[in-house]
Amino acid sequence: MNILSFMVDGRTQLHGQVIPIATAVEHATYCFKKFDRLPSADSRITLLCAGREKCLPSYHVARTEFSCNIVEFVCQGKGRMDLGGKSYALSAGHIFSYGMDSTHDLWSDPADPMTKYFAAFSYNSQARALSIESLSPGEIRWSRDIAVLRTLFDELIKEGQQSGRMHEEITARYLELILLKGGEALLPDVAYGSGGSDSFDRVLGIIESSFVEIDSLDALGRLCSLEPNYICRLFRKYSQETPNQCLSRLKLNRAAELLLTYSKPINEIAREVGYADPFYFSRVFKKRFGCSPKDFRESSN
Repeated sequence: MNILSFMVDGRTQLHGQVIPIATAVEHATYCFKKFDRLPSADSRITLLCAGREKCLPSYHVARTEFSCNIVEFVCQGKGRMDLGGKSYALSAGHIFSYGMDSTHDLWSDPADPMTKYFAAFSYNSQARALSIESLSPGEIRWSRDIAVLRTLFDELIKEGQQSGRMHEEITARYLELILLKGGEALLPDVAYGSGGSDSFDRVLGIIESSFVEIDSLDALGRLCSLEPNYICRLFRKYSQETPNQCLSRLKLNRAAELLLTYSKPINEIAREVGYADPFYFSRVFKKRFGCSPKDFRESSN
């Protein structure tokens, strides 16, 4: 049975199943697949439908049960979500998922209506390994990677409007990426705009532009005019890595680029990315990439 046959006034029920298409939207883009499809043996997850909806101020959806799993992502505006007995304020960056038995209510803020994406999907038992690290049904999180998630959903919808086996596999991969990005997002008590987020953005910008010159937390603190302990608290709240891990990642990635593009001595490259001790540089490089800087360079020849 095609999913379009369920669409009457946005929320038609058949044997208690609710389809996640709402009518209180100003503009929408959708893609649809056969609703009764299950994932193939070699695909863990299958797209059923997806869309981008610009909600009207009156938008309100109340659902009790339906026959698929849903992931939604707010890219603009504000709203409210009641899920699992809790109420959450929604804003750009919130991503959430619910399963077939997840009772929920979703409202758009009349003063600042939401624009949001959604994807309905089914999955087989092989998807359990994915769900360990990904966004799970009943979870709501917040991501700083709004542009990345918008792109993933846009590409998902575009591929979902195509036909053919290859496009089905591509949509499955986009769905997996979306769920994994949701899994790495922060918990809802760390919403964008809460205290400290502007400071974190400023610190991260300074690190990304000046990581070569930053050789310690104290040096970072001086550049940011912030106490090192406060910077560490910001990273605990808004990131999944520490300031030192962030600095090391950027320095070593830059070192890898230099090793592949220049014939400079390794100790000179180490100094260029901020490591005065070439032996320490070699140890941390091997820890990150699994081989020494020398072997890394030679592997590209």
